[in-house]
Amino acid sequence: MHWKKAAYVWTGTLFLLGFSLPSFAANSPGQVISKGAENIRDILKVKVKKNSPAEASRKQKLEKVVEGFLDYEQLAKRALGPHWKARTDKEREEFTGLLRDLIESSYTNSISNNINFNLEIEDEQIDEEDGTADVSAVASAKNSKGKLVSEDLTFHMFLKKHHWMIYDIEFGEVSLVRHYRGEFNRKIKKESYAALVKVMRKKLKEIQSGKIEKKLSL
Repeated sequence: MHWKKAAYVWTGTLFLLGFSLPSFAANSPGQVISKGAENIRDILKVKVKKNSPAEASRKQKLEKVVEGFLDYEQLAKRALGPHWKARTDKEREEFTGLLRDLIESSYTNSISNNINFNLEIEDEQIDEEDGTADVSAVASAKNSKGKLVSEDLTFHMFLKKHHWMIYDIEFGEVSLVRHYRGEFNRKIKKESYAALVKVMRKKLKEIQSGKIEKKLSL
């Protein structure tokens, strides 16, 4: 199972975000995303040594920030698609936690070198009746060769207890939910749901042990 494209989406977009929960009540979805970019920069600007307590502390701060705007349960539910209904409450909780841990292990290892970026909000569409919003933005930064590159982003959000939360991100032609759903569905149909969980657990252990590069590539 190859998740390289999904991993690129995460490492290219999650570092753009990060905000404290109180900001939800006062700001629009677009304003929340713009403010989040600055908050993440503030965390990443602090220099830390590799494998130091300071690095571990920064990782925890980033994880806390992301959990404040990304609804992992909605992402897991939509990614599993029709297979979600067949899962027990315990299985759903386990799967959501496993997907969250894999995502966090991926982006926290990659975003530290990506603090010099620009994020421009272009448009936001809010459906007050459904409590959803789509925010269009353009992210730009210089690559390793010094060339300025940019990418169109669309953040799909919904209101959860008066807080705007993200449930999907489109990066160019890639949607996290659609990509994961395709990968998960193929694994389950070819083998089984248990086989999918097994390979995800194995990958997480390998990442946490440092045996492999921290990317979502199963």
